[in-house]
Amino acid sequence: MSSKKSKKPTPSVLIIPAVFLLCVLTVILVLINPGSERYANAVTPFFMLQPDAVTEEAVPGYAGIRRNYTFTIPEADSATTTGSRLTAYLRHTIAEVSVEDSELVFDNSEADAFHIGKTPGNYWLSIPVRPVFAGKTVHVTLTPVYDSVSNEQPMFMVITRDTLLGMIVMPQDRLLLVLSVAAIAAGLFLALFSLAMPLEKRDKRRVFYLGLVTVFAGLWKVCGLPVVPLLLDFAGIQKGIWFTGALSYLFMMILSLRLLTDLREEGAHRTGSVCFYIASAAAALLIVLQITGIAELHQMLLWYGIGMAALHLISILGKKPAASELLWLLPFFLSLGIDLVIYLVTGSMRNAPAFLLWILANLLLRGLGFVNAAIKRERALRKKEEELRDAKVRAMMNQIRPHFIYNVLTSIYVLCKEDPELASQVIQDFTAYLQANFTAISATNLISFGDELQHTKAYVAVESLRYADKLTVDYDIRHSAFRLPPLTLQPLVENAIKHCLGKGIGPEHITIRTFSENDHAVITVKDNGPGIDPDDADSEVHVGLRNVKERLKLMCGGSLEYSSEAGNGTEVTITIPRN
Repeated sequence: MSSKKSKKPTPSVLIIPAVFLLCVLTVILVLINPGSERYANAVTPFFMLQPDAVTEEAVPGYAGIRRNYTFTIPEADSATTTGSRLTAYLRHTIAEVSVEDSELVFDNSEADAFHIGKTPGNYWLSIPVRPVFAGKTVHVTLTPVYDSVSNEQPMFMVITRDTLLGMIVMPQDRLLLVLSVAAIAAGLFLALFSLAMPLEKRDKRRVFYLGLVTVFAGLWKVCGLPVVPLLLDFAGIQKGIWFTGALSYLFMMILSLRLLTDLREEGAHRTGSVCFYIASAAAALLIVLQITGIAELHQMLLWYGIGMAALHLISILGKKPAASELLWLLPFFLSLGIDLVIYLVTGSMRNAPAFLLWILANLLLRGLGFVNAAIKRERALRKKEEELRDAKVRAMMNQIRPHFIYNVLTSIYVLCKEDPELASQVIQDFTAYLQANFTAISATNLISFGDELQHTKAYVAVESLRYADKLTVDYDIRHSAFRLPPLTLQPLVENAIKHCLGKGIGPEHITIRTFSENDHAVITVKDNGPGIDPDDADSEVHVGLRNVKERLKLMCGGSLEYSSEAGNGTEVTITIPRN
């Protein structure tokens, strides 16, 4: 079969750089355009609200402290503008708000009674400031849930939601929001792309895990931004946002470890696999402890991160780590460390884009590198398979042609002594056969059954001259609209004749039948010869059958089976799928 040209790279590969280019353009547009016109047009006066008094008291449970803030709502028109709200961003803090010690306008003190875990999440305290509130005293009671947020002092404002979003929150969160969304979109695309591409199993795993790590990194970051609960301003959803971010952090660490074990050139090793299972079991345990109320996930994340760093290091021990492993491990935790330092200094992840920048750069460079290398390997493998297939076909064809020609010439040689006139007729027939069918004999592509049948009949005609009335062949052709490898039928007939008449056994009767069955073309060649000895695997008959069987499998996905019984002949059955 002639070699096919290698396929051109699939156009879908170009979508990956296109996605990244779109993300870069989006970042640039957002950076040069601080706010949309909708926000700009909605800007109204706002002011910071300073408390009249702040008191603290010790309480059992939670972080052990409660703060009470007292405010007086100004009577100025700007304070009671339509849409104005008393607003503050709270992290893991339970809030109660009342007016003049009588009217309770907000209370999430029972948040943990209806949800998993104590934390109400990260959310915006947002109380509408109605005109009747002007000049009245508002009491805000805040109870931090964890020690890590017990010293945070929220900033209270009287402001409209659009002004808060357009002038304050969005400009501060814009960069990290765009990077997070870009990471989620690009990572998800790469993961799905790896599943759709015909890559080797190892390449598929690498690309898939890299995509998922990027997705969960983006989710972890975006769920910690104040702009998200402000945009998704639905009751009860803030707690879900925080837990989504926390779980994304767990999955990101686990998948990072799994990717690290797959980066080894010789494949994943036992130490890396054990570390991966330990990390997965630890994450599952943390989730169970959170659900059962035994421990709080928020308090365990730092220790889990430290443990994961240790597991990453352990996973590369035992053998000198490859450059690809170090280029993943070191920047991963270095950029995380930089973000942690920025968070400890500023108290916010808004100013900590190092990890996401590295993740996106890694996705672009390493991800495209994985895909490009995998495609090159796939092409090289496909080309090698085609060359191997063509070489096998050529070798088999070369094996068949001399064998067939040798048998015919031997017959002519014998006839030259016994019957020169008949030998002359055989030579003429054989010459006509070669002239008419040389192209088909040399072909390595599938040919029509009609052509193959013509070859076989020409061969039978030549052999019939030699064996006279000792050979009869019947043809029961019920189906001929299919294609098959050249010299599929003729060698079977040749084997039958040689195995019987060639050994002086005869006369011989051969029946050739074709029919269609279950979308397959079926050919049967049955003879009344002595049968094939199953123990004689090296005989020419077995070699010929094996030759035809391999070519059928290579060239058209066909199959060959035979049944033989001593003294009762042989039946060969060929099954060819619809072309």
